Amino acid sequence: MTYDTIVIGAGFAGLRAARELSAAGQTVLLLEGGDRVGGRAFMRPSATSPSLFVEAGGAYISRHHHPRVAAAIDGYGLGTEPAAPATVFRNRLGPGNHDSAFPIPIEEAVEAEAALYQILHDAHRIDAEAGLDRQGLDDLDISLLEYVDALRLPPVTRQLVLSWGWNMMGQPPAEASALWALQFVAAHGHSLLSVVLSIDEVLAEGTSALAAAMAADVPDLRLNAFVNAVRQRSEGVEVIVDGDEVLAAHDVVVATPLNTWRNLDFDPPLPSARAALVAEGHGCRGLKLLIEVKGAPAGISCTGDGVFPTLYDYLATKDGGRILVAFTDSSSIDPADAVAVEAAVHHYLPDVTVVGVDYHDWANDPLFLGPWVSPRVGQFSRVHKALGDKHGAVHFAGSDVSLRFPGYIEGAFETADRVVAEILAASSSPETAKPA
Repeated sequence: MTYDTIVIGAGFAGLRAARELSAAGQTVLLLEGGDRVGGRAFMRPSATSPSLFVEAGGAYISRHHHPRVAAAIDGYGLGTEPAAPATVFRNRLGPGNHDSAFPIPIEEAVEAEAALYQILHDAHRIDAEAGLDRQGLDDLDISLLEYVDALRLPPVTRQLVLSWGWNMMGQPPAEASALWALQFVAAHGHSLLSVVLSIDEVLAEGTSALAAAMAADVPDLRLNAFVNAVRQRSEGVEVIVDGDEVLAAHDVVVATPLNTWRNLDFDPPLPSARAALVAEGHGCRGLKLLIEVKGAPAGISCTGDGVFPTLYDYLATKDGGRILVAFTDSSSIDPADAVAVEAAVHHYLPDVTVVGVDYHDWANDPLFLGPWVSPRVGQFSRVHKALGDKHGAVHFAGSDVSLRFPGYIEGAFETADRVVAEILAASSSPETAKPA
């Protein structure tokens, strides 16, 4: 059998593409290399409190910024709830006490305002839908640390910007791209506050509930089907599964993370500049740690100069403890080192007892080879928009190649809608229409 379309990867982009193409009347096969759907959105039992379910990957949404996700949630009758509110602050941002929701001291306000103007000015240079490689933005594609130091920020404001940049980029500020940080600002209405406030909701039943609902609408889904090669031939595209099974389709959608493409044999190969970036891989090494503690107040929020740039409340355990979320990166701490994790927590909260830590190592998971997308300095000013361009009859989707909302579920949906439109438009044209 030759399918109309084979979709590779059952994350949110693959699920949406397969669902929409199937609904349009195509024969579609969705292949997933693992034993579950949902990709880097993954709700599962906590490793430290198994009676609780936790989000080991991406979880946050914003109805204002993520309309496709909001429509899908409403369409399936799923609910959302506010993310855990921040009500108690323990910041380590430099001289003085800055334990407040807005920690910039009044004596830094004027200099902070001037820097904010420069950041917004630079972000306004970015068209979030045009591709960062096509706008003459090379001067902004420097390390976040270099960019922030050029702003000549006073100490508390400087540390606040670096801490949140580290949190969002999944790389230390000396390695993260300032251009990528500015792209986040541009995508969120050219607003710094909107970047932070966009993590304001979560799915009440978890991201896996949305993934399962979407999977139920895909007629032909195969789990544990690892794709090795995508080979374009005159009569269509061959997809090689588990080394020897050959499947055929008119079109193929690759909806797997960017860092996994290096393990796919593309024939013909990807264009050279694109292939070079795929071989390098993006640089995100972000870690999301779920740390169970005793003695932390509900609503705790910490930002500062520790190996955890941010540490904040997630949910209560049944015995009165809390699970906190810490963001950092795998080059800065070994999450399996209990002593190092305890020291990192005590940097902000010296009196709490650390019970245990839970995480998913996305960078070493062969199906993902990295958490959310975050380029190395110089990568996306060189090659960006082309990452999502179709390659013959092979199309690319997923939050890693989203131009507007990379790293978000909304970005996965955005790219899925693009490839669905590409495939349906081509299949309906007289030149490519199949014989009756």
